[in-house]
Order: sequence, then structure tokens, then C-alpha cells
Amino acid sequence: MVLTDGGIARLRPIRPGDAGMLVDFYARVSAESKYLRFFAPYPTLSSKDIHRFTNVDYVDRVALILTVGEEMLAVGRYDRLDTESSEVGQNQAEVAFLVEDAQQGRGIAQLLLEHLAEAARERGIGAFVAEVLPRNRAMAQVFADAGYRVRREIEDGVLLVEFPIRPTDTSVGVMERREHRAEGASMERLLTPDRVVAIGPADRVQDLVLAMISGGFRGEVIAVSTDGLPVSGVNTANSIAEVDGNVDLVLAAIPTTELGAVVIEAAHKKAHGIVVLTGTKFQVGANQTVLSLARAYGVRALGPDALGLINTDPRTAMNASPGPMPRTGGIGMFCQSAAVGVALLREAVRQNLGLSSFISTGDYADVTGNDVMQFWQDDEATRVCALSLDSIGNPRKFSRIIRRLARRKPVIVFAPGRAQRSGHLANRGGLHLAPAAAVDALFRQSGVCVVHRREEMFDLAQIFARQPLPAGPHIMIITNSWTLSQQMADTARAVGLLPEEPVVLAPLASPAEVAQAAREALAAPSCDAVVCAIVRAYSVIAEGVHEALGELAASTAKPLLGVFLDFSPVTQVTDESPDLAGGLPTFSGATDALQALAAVAAYAHWRERDPGAVPLLDNDEVAAKRVINRVLAETPQGRELNDAESTEVLGAYGIHLVPRYPVGTLDEAIREGERLGWDVVLKATAAAVRGRPDLASVYRNIGDAEEMADAWEDLGSLVGELGLADGDGAHQLAQPVVQAMLPAGVPLVVSSHEDAAFGPVVSVGLDGIATELLGDVAYRVPPLTTVDAAAMVRDLKAAPTLFGRHGSPRVDVERVEQLLHRVAQMSDDLPQLSMATLSPCIAAPNGLSVLGARFVVVATGDHRDPLARVLG
Repeated sequence: MVLTDGGIARLRPIRPGDAGMLVDFYARVSAESKYLRFFAPYPTLSSKDIHRFTNVDYVDRVALILTVGEEMLAVGRYDRLDTESSEVGQNQAEVAFLVEDAQQGRGIAQLLLEHLAEAARERGIGAFVAEVLPRNRAMAQVFADAGYRVRREIEDGVLLVEFPIRPTDTSVGVMERREHRAEGASMERLLTPDRVVAIGPADRVQDLVLAMISGGFRGEVIAVSTDGLPVSGVNTANSIAEVDGNVDLVLAAIPTTELGAVVIEAAHKKAHGIVVLTGTKFQVGANQTVLSLARAYGVRALGPDALGLINTDPRTAMNASPGPMPRTGGIGMFCQSAAVGVALLREAVRQNLGLSSFISTGDYADVTGNDVMQFWQDDEATRVCALSLDSIGNPRKFSRIIRRLARRKPVIVFAPGRAQRSGHLANRGGLHLAPAAAVDALFRQSGVCVVHRREEMFDLAQIFARQPLPAGPHIMIITNSWTLSQQMADTARAVGLLPEEPVVLAPLASPAEVAQAAREALAAPSCDAVVCAIVRAYSVIAEGVHEALGELAASTAKPLLGVFLDFSPVTQVTDESPDLAGGLPTFSGATDALQALAAVAAYAHWRERDPGAVPLLDNDEVAAKRVINRVLAETPQGRELNDAESTEVLGAYGIHLVPRYPVGTLDEAIREGERLGWDVVLKATAAAVRGRPDLASVYRNIGDAEEMADAWEDLGSLVGELGLADGDGAHQLAQPVVQAMLPAGVPLVVSSHEDAAFGPVVSVGLDGIATELLGDVAYRVPPLTTVDAAAMVRDLKAAPTLFGRHGSPRVDVERVEQLLHRVAQMSDDLPQLSMATLSPCIAAPNGLSVLGARFVVVATGDHRDPLARVLG
């Protein structure tokens, strides 16, 4: 667990073998705290007490303890009562806590309450009660701040507290806010140490020491050489244990097989974290041991294969990495593997791009991108957040945090869909992973700038960090080449920008002329951003034009970008001044500049637009869950729902499936046609037959028995041509059905797939080749706002077919959006719904009809996220 001050502790159930630990813990608790817990002087625990407190059944009596190393910090417990809560109509349990005095104020009681409530809910308990002395204000406040609806009364001088423990939006919000503060504090402690120990072979340690000194570290560095060779420039010690006083951070360049003792020594020195740097030999098994030791002893661990930590804040100026110290600026950068870290840090230094912090955590890190984003959200020095991800440990938590962060600061993520996301596979069996395009769409929906080249990350970052956001897509292009002006205008339109008529200067325009043209363009009310692209074949232009535009960029309220095309590298800022807002974003290619500006404009539009609202729907979630629970009770491994079950689930969400009637013989088909009054459809429903682009397996507008007989014969021939079967077997294999004929329209497929890591992903596309082969699919994740649903329809490349292409009538798009809302709500409510596909959905000018549905359910938990905080 991460405590409110950023410290780490381990929470687990109490065991009989913890008796000695409990006695030692109780001896450290003050007499006052004992009195507040037991309402009487209670100096020691009797043998009977110790046995009762350490021996629980983990059902009616549950006790959790918080430990660091071999010491207990706190204990919390509940005991089921015989009474029921009148408010929730479920069993009650009495809850109580005891926290060591020295550990109070670290949010421990709140953590214990969260996890006890989670355990109680799993065991059928619906409410907690507690007795608290009125003077025990701290404990009374714990219950009051929990986010539950608390009922209190005084009886015999004791405060009686009762509250249902069912999660509410308020209680979950309280938990998430505490989690945010704690994890942010944990990262801040790692990035602001006063004393750092570097341990490893002398040559590696010497490199780390030089990096810290040359970076201007304001604290103290101590070197520990493991090969006995000297390290110069700082104080040295033979081991961490021999260092006088406590330390804050340990940089380790030693094999993981030797790290166990280092972790324990670091913990005894009260270290906040240990960084296992790249270039060390490591074994996966040994690494897991090290990670477990670090967590058990309250030490955060980065690595192995971490490049390290950098904090450019002049108050700390820490370069705890083997790389160079970057320029101070407003970009926070996160990656995992050292190889990626080298590429990112090298490019940041090459471009002289200012960073606020740089964190490379390694492949098997305890510290994750979640922790880093929690810190960045409140870090005033970080104005832009850039992440390159190899894996996402807790994807749903990651997406929740990143959505909140993107509302406050630009977030750039390199190819999140390609990152490994196996965090929930183990406990959500039977589910699969959504395609990479769906994951990228998920993040774009959250306002994240998704890039697929790391160079794009730097292009966007320098605009975000140096210039204001554009108010719209209208741009002015200024250049000294007519040909380039036309190419840039075409590119701008292709990436979604709206260029005005370009301003073409003389080929040898002076820096003053370029700056004046840019100044006039920025002053124009119709212009939202300016891109200056200057070409010279025979001279270096950076020194003059770059400086002139740089002066203008420092004071503009609209973004100004510079593109410089010659045969010499652009002269970037070379002094050590911070890279502050007001700098000139500089590019060597016009296309890169325009693509980056388009992404920045899209983010600005996302942040400023009305996000819409999630509509209130008249759904019957309980009825749908009743169907799924009944199926899983009969078939625990899960299965595909039959037509009746599918119809019942859809009906609970206001989606009406057009009835279809399976037929096995021609006589049955004729009878159904007569019953429906003819004008019917005969079609195959088997996947092996129905997926033809020419819709040869669908026979429309059948008006009498003779036409039905012709269609029946053609269907049998079609199956025979496919080589699947012949005779009566052909019709059986085709699985034919008869349906009433519907008005003509555009066939759509609406789906929801439960991703094992992220949860439900909803998609829409045209039924057939456009979706299946060309990938023309729009994705979103619930809950869908009105803006989200409208954007899904319009994001399709085939969207013109819905809005009246070539004079055809516009379909009822509003009904399509309503269907997306209902499917999104259904998939969000039903985690066991592994897959739901509605196909075809015929969108006509005056309505929408759902003709087919396929549902698959699997046995998985009712809650996708834990309702109590855990690390990671």
C-alpha cells in the first residue's frame, strides 16, 4: 500500500504466527490509544486476547494488519453481528482499528477500512457499526470522511456509528482522491532526495557520481564501491550499512542476485527508493524476490534495466542516471526500458528540449506510469506529459488517471495499443484483448495525443511546452517559396487544418521582413496559428530569421512555428536558461510541423468543447443480470446465448430484435411466410454462408409459396457451390430463417467486446467488407456521452452513406446514436458479456431495425476494478 506521505507498507490478513509481532506492536502503542480502543485501561494483552486476535475464521471474523519489514504498524478487524441493519437489510459487522501512535496521520485507518469493507462485501455483510468514544475525534473523522452515508447517535456516553458499505460514487471518489495524493507524494519523495548512495563497481559508480555532480545536485552523494577500487569526488563507504545517518535514494549497478542485502540495508537507512540501473545482470526469479523484499520493507523499486531518475528543478538538480542532464523545462517524460530511455533522453538533449523530470522505471518496475502521472498532475513544473509505454500494468486505472490528467495538461503517448496489457488476464479468464486500434481510440477519446513515431512525440511536446494552444484550425503559411507554399497548403488541408491564402515572400527576404509578415498574420482575427517556412540553398538562415521569430514567439497569444530548410542544422538555444513558455518551436520539415500543429489544434478543440452528457436510459439492469446469472449457473464456463436469451437481454435495454423464425424444410418456410402475410426474407444465418459481399444468401421480397420454393432451391445450390454440403444437409448447414421484410437502408454492425484489461470497447461499422477487411470501424469506451456517440458515426470513412451520399436519403442517424448508447450501457453494466454483436442493423430514413444478435457470456467478476487501493 502507498500511504498518504508516500511511504510503502504491506497489508495482509493476520495469521496465528503473528502473535509475537502483535505483542511487540501493542507494547509500542500508548496508554491513551489503548484506552480509546478498549474504553478502559488495557496495558497488556492476555494469552486469551492474543489467541483470539490472531486466530480468525476469515469469514465472520476478519483481521488485517499493516507491516513494514518485521514490524506491525496497525491492525483492523471486523466481527459479524447477529443483527441486521434496518437500513440495508443485510448482516452487520462491528469494525475497529488500532494504529501505532508514531504511524498515525498517514492514512492507515482509511486503508484498513477500505479493505475490510471489500472483504465484508464479499462475505455478504452490508453494513459496519462501530462504537467510538466522543473524545476519539480522529477515529470518528475516519468514518465521516469515508464517503459512505453515516448514521450516528450517542448512547451511554458512547458514539454509535452505522453505515452501509455498498460502494457509492462518493466513496469511490474519496478513495481515488486519496490514492492520487499518496502516489503523487511517493513519486515526489523519489525525485527530491537529500542523500543519495551509488553502489556498484567503481567505474559505474564514478559515472553516476560525475552525472550527479555535473548536473548540480544540491544534496549529498555517497559512493559504495563493490570491487574495492576508489571513487573520487564524493564521500565513500564500504557498504550502505556503514553510511552515517539515513539516506533517501539508492542507485544500484549490481546483479539482482546480490540485491537482497542491499534492499534490506537501504530499508534500515529509511531509503524511499532503490533504482536498479541498466547494464546489470538480472534473472526474472531473482528480480521478483527483490521486488517482494522492497515492498515488504517499505522501499519503492525501479528496475532492473532502468535508466534512472532526473529532476531538473534547480532546488534539487538531480541526474540519477548515466545520461546527460537535459535543459530545465516543462516536459515530463516517462519510459520503461533503458534502451528507449537512451533514445528519448538523447533526442531531448540534441534538440535542447527542456524537461521537468525524466523517469525510466525498467521492465519489471514497482513504480509505474500510474504513479508518475499522479505526480505530474499536481507538479507545477510539468506542463506537458509524454509517455512511451512497453506495458500497462493496470490498464483501467491507467486510463482513469490519464483521462483526468489530459483535462489539465497535454498528454502524449507513444502507441498505447502496442503496449502489453496483461494486467487483468489472470483474474478475468475467458476474455480477450481488443485490437491495438481500439486501444488507441480509447486514449484519443480521453483527449490523449496518440503518436506512432517517437519523433512525433518531440514535435508535439515542443509546441505544447513553448506556445499557447490555438483557438481553432485556421492557419497562415508564410514562406519564401511559391512551390513550397502550395505543397504546405495541400498538406495542411489533408491533416485537418484550414489554411488561408499563403503569404509568399521574396526568395531573399530579410529576417525583419519575415518577422513583420508573421506579426501581421498573428494580428489577423481569422488566423489561429502561423507557420513560417524559410528556404535558403546558399546560406545559413538560422541565426537571423530564427532569432527574429524567437523574439516574436515570446509575446504572441497564438502559436508561431518556424520551419528552416537549408544545408546546415538549425542553431538551437545553447545557453543553460530554462526552456520556458514563449520559445519558438523549430522544425526542419514542413510536414512534421503541420502534422504536429494539427494534433495540437485537435487537443485544444477537445479540451474546450462541450463534452456532452451521458443520457439517462430506462434500462432494466437487474433483468439482464438475471438472464446471465441463470446461464452461468447452468454452464459455469460460459456459452453463447440462444435467440430467446439474447432477445431478453436486449429487451432489458430497450433494444427490440426483429423476430426471425428458424425453418428446417421448405414447408416450414412457406408456413412462416403465410403467417407473416408474405413480403418476407429468407436468409442463411450460418457464418460460413452468410458473409458473402454479394448477399447471395439473402432472398428478399418473397411474396408467395412459388417464390419461396425458388429461393429455397437457390439457397441449397449456393451451399452446394461452396462445397459445404448438398441436398437436405445444405439447408441444415445454412441454418435458414424467415423474417418480415423491412424498409431498405444501410446495414451496420454494432459490437461490444470485453477487453480483459480495459473493459468494454464499443464499435460501429458498415456490415460487410468495409468493417471486416478494410477496418473502417469507430471505437469508444463507455460511458458514451452524446458527443462520443455522434463522433463514432461521423468518424467512419463510409459515413457519407449515412448522410445522403449521391442523393440517397439520409438515414435516421439519431436512432443509430441511441443504439450505441444502449449497447454501451449494456456492456458497461454486464462484465460477463464477453462479446455482443448486433448485425445487421438496418438504418433506414425513418428508423433502425436490429435483425440479428450474437452474445457470448463468460464467468468473470461483477467488478472490473478493485474497490480498495492497491499498489500499481
